[in-house]
Amino acid sequence: MKKLFALLMTVIMAVSLCACGSATSSTASAAGKASDTVASSAASATSAEQEGNVDNPVKGKKVAYIMLHSTAAIFQMWKDSCAELCDSLGVEFNYFFCDGDFGKWQDTISTCAAAGYDGLLISHGNQDGSYVFLKEITEQYPDLKIATFDTQFYADGEYKKLDGVTQFFQQDDSLVTVLLDKMIEKYGEGARLVKVWRGPNYASPFDKREEGWKAYEEAGKIKTVGEVQPLQDSVDSANTVFAAYLQSLNREDVDGVVVYYDLYAQGVYKAITENTKFGGENPLPLASVDIDPVDITNMQTSPDVWIASGTTDWTLNGEIGMRILLLEIAGEYDKIYDPATGKTGVDYVEIPGSAVSASDLKEDSTVETLGDVAGDNYGNIDYLSESEWMPKDLIHR
Repeated sequence: MKKLFALLMTVIMAVSLCACGSATSSTASAAGKASDTVASSAASATSAEQEGNVDNPVKGKKVAYIMLHSTAAIFQMWKDSCAELCDSLGVEFNYFFCDGDFGKWQDTISTCAAAGYDGLLISHGNQDGSYVFLKEITEQYPDLKIATFDTQFYADGEYKKLDGVTQFFQQDDSLVTVLLDKMIEKYGEGARLVKVWRGPNYASPFDKREEGWKAYEEAGKIKTVGEVQPLQDSVDSANTVFAAYLQSLNREDVDGVVVYYDLYAQGVYKAITENTKFGGENPLPLASVDIDPVDITNMQTSPDVWIASGTTDWTLNGEIGMRILLLEIAGEYDKIYDPATGKTGVDYVEIPGSAVSASDLKEDSTVETLGDVAGDNYGNIDYLSESEWMPKDLIHR
């Protein structure tokens, strides 16, 4: 029986190691690109070591970025900055996109943990199940370091913490307030606005974005004219619901629309531009949270309709997340920095939002080049956690 058990364990471990190399349908190209990164890392000493002979405690470590969703422009920006930072420090890097499948996301984390990764940068976990699952992972693999992005730990009716795990978020309330500031700048105090979201307790980022709205509403800076909730997370649903809502709205009674998620905004934009009363000579302006290439195109095409987007720099976000993970691996938790509070040694990090105005976009502007037109908060390297072996300007020459 002991021999049989040993044989079974050997087979299981072999399967786990293979699975981590092909955890998703998106990882075939990932593995090739990651191997190029590793080869490049192995071929030369790290930048920090070359310049200052500083001991590098993470050289030779193995990490992965595991994203719940399918690949997208902003997530590629995140991945690329992770790869560049790891390359500069001689860290082996891989990445996995899980196509929105929470089960696949869990399987990928489990197999990578079993394969001996030193650290995992995990993104967009399901609020309802992430805490219980990751708690089990940390207990089963106590030496594995984990940092999360946009993942709330929630169970038994309350938010939780996991020892040794740093949670990283966009500062969601500011992503809304920078847009409200744009509306107030255009229409003055008491701007009359419609909000589009899915209601309370639907997704934790929405609830935090609602905090920004409520603060401005209670201060009298804005007035809520109406609230629209798409029935599904789709452009078509947002379009259908908002088009119907416009039938009951008078243009003279509203100044603008603020949408908590740009996917919904794409449907709202379509509804406005196809309605002669709201998309004609005096179009109803909208502003949205998050940004992607479709949003950029719509803002360039109709800057009087889609006037602004609230976002953070996804290239910088990837670097921030990876720096947090590498500091955990190095045992330097005291150097993890939160730009929202200015404190170090934290386990909760938030990145302030920036407003990108349609009027500032250039003809050739893309998501990747927004740093040329966005405000000072966008791409601010002062937001980076740092150490002697990982200075802020390591990959910013």
